[in-house]
Amino acid sequence: MKRTFLHWLSLFLRICSCSGPLAPVHGQELPFLAGLAVRDVTPEGPIWLAGYAGRNKPSEGVDGHLVVQALALQDRAGEKMAFIALDNCEVSRAFAAPVYGMIKELHGLDKGRILIVSSHTHSAPVLDETIIAMYQMPEAELEKVKKYSQFLKEKLVEVVGAALADLKPARLSYGNGRARFAMNRRVYKESSVDFGENYDGPIDWDVPVMKIAGLDGALRAILFGYACHGTTIAGEEFYVVSADFMGYARQHLEALYPGASALYVTGMGADSNPSARGRLVDAKRHGLELAGAVAGVLNRPLQAVDGPIRFAFDELDLPLNDPPARERLEADRKSGDYHIRTRAQAYLKLLEDGKPLPAAVKLPLSVVRLGDDLTFVAMAGEVVVDYAIRLKRLLGGGNPWMIGYAYEVPCYIPSMRLLKEGGYEADSSLIYYGIYGPFRGRIEDQIVNRVVELARGLKTH
Repeated sequence: MKRTFLHWLSLFLRICSCSGPLAPVHGQELPFLAGLAVRDVTPEGPIWLAGYAGRNKPSEGVDGHLVVQALALQDRAGEKMAFIALDNCEVSRAFAAPVYGMIKELHGLDKGRILIVSSHTHSAPVLDETIIAMYQMPEAELEKVKKYSQFLKEKLVEVVGAALADLKPARLSYGNGRARFAMNRRVYKESSVDFGENYDGPIDWDVPVMKIAGLDGALRAILFGYACHGTTIAGEEFYVVSADFMGYARQHLEALYPGASALYVTGMGADSNPSARGRLVDAKRHGLELAGAVAGVLNRPLQAVDGPIRFAFDELDLPLNDPPARERLEADRKSGDYHIRTRAQAYLKLLEDGKPLPAAVKLPLSVVRLGDDLTFVAMAGEVVVDYAIRLKRLLGGGNPWMIGYAYEVPCYIPSMRLLKEGGYEADSSLIYYGIYGPFRGRIEDQIVNRVVELARGLKTH
């Protein structure tokens, strides 16, 4: 009887002394609040679609709704962050800067704590100030893009505020599955590296999953990821608005778990394409496979995620090779290729204005640890799979979860291997981003060493 009385007295005193935002339940402290919100961002009419320079007209129909979703998290100490899952190809620094600024002004969260992650579907609208020189569209179509872009910026700010207003006690847990439709797309020819299906190339088939449940155990949300380009759709559906396979995966999961929201965050798979590809039915099949992998994880025991939210954010200057001489720029300005011509004109304009030519590319990156149970590594740009493989090996003890296309997309981020091999991801893609390159070979070690340094600085023991 004496032991029982002391037990209940101790429990009573713990309840009375609790001063954090979450009170103990059944003798255990619950470390997180979670809030969710979603906004429809489907364009109202025909609009130019992003991702391919070869399109020559606006969209013709809608396959499925595009959305922007937010998952806000807060720990017991009041630390907050938010994932924003966006159905779009990518956002640039110029596009995203006012969004981050408004969120900071309204909610006090700086850029490092707001992860805008583009799904990288190639069937969503072009955005203003975002690799805009890739698309040869009439002025009337450009005006539609500007109008949609302003609408999207407003929705991005709005959805974060709604998620923060929805914060409720939550239990988080983590698991990992596999889906096998991603395929390395770099095929080695005798004198070049071309697009294709490389069955022996590096790939990341992991499907990380975080479960967000209420105190009653009811599933509220599923955060999941995969490292693959959103390039399934071509052929007859080349001009259809679609969220691609990731949108179908969300639909399947939300049908399977009524009342729960499914949010997709893209992995580091910039040199991976879905296989097979070309039709909407292929996107549907891949979405079903990905949803099945997520459901398989949710059907198994998961690892609880506990402890404080800790952040580390940085922006690296990735060095480019020396800029071209004026003679090269003058020659490129006369090129028959519109994109080469446009890039040269932009550099020549800088010279005429007395401004320096770009010598580096800024790369935002962050490490977010939830206790010692889960480590998010988020990196801007189209990040190739070599980074995921290497960083998972170096950070293996903390369940590392790799996220690409985060914050903004300045260009592809190639590894040292790709820089030596050349090809699209290492060199020719920079034409569309308006950059003369390639990068200097040391950028891989620069990035990896900084990520590891940030991650180690966040460990509690």
